[in-house]
Amino acid sequence: MNSPAILPEDLNRFRHAASQYARTAKSRASRLLSLKEDIAALRKRGVSYRAISELLTQNGITASDACVINFCHRILKERRRKPSAMPRAAPDANLNTAKKTTPNATAKAPLPATPVTNVGALPVPSENEPVKIRGPRIAKVELLPPGESYD
Repeated sequence: MNSPAILPEDLNRFRHAASQYARTAKSRASRLLSLKEDIAALRKRGVSYRAISELLTQNGITASDACVINFCHRILKERRRKPSAMPRAAPDANLNTAKKTTPNATAKAPLPATPVTNVGALPVPSENEPVKIRGPRIAKVELLPPGESYD
């Protein structure tokens, strides 16, 4: 029941095969090296990787769009975009880009002695009351008197 994981003759056979192994399959990108200038010209014209892949396939050269992408990145040295990189919006033309100056302290109006209460403003907690944390805003529900319907 407890046999060795790999038999010695199997191990020797594998080692012999590994020493005789020669890579026979060429990478797909090596087939595209002869088309380097043509693919570069298509990319300069803004043709997508998928369209180049389909064009190659239609003409008897099988290459996936991932193969074309890898070829363009490795051989043509195209820059890869970061997936999270979003283009930044241009600054608003109406914003004042001039350096802000400090306001004149004497030009300020004095604050009123008593605070002005605005309708809908949050109450100021006193020292004895705990601070209330606002939750989600929900609609005010008014219950109808018994016997009335909302029609």
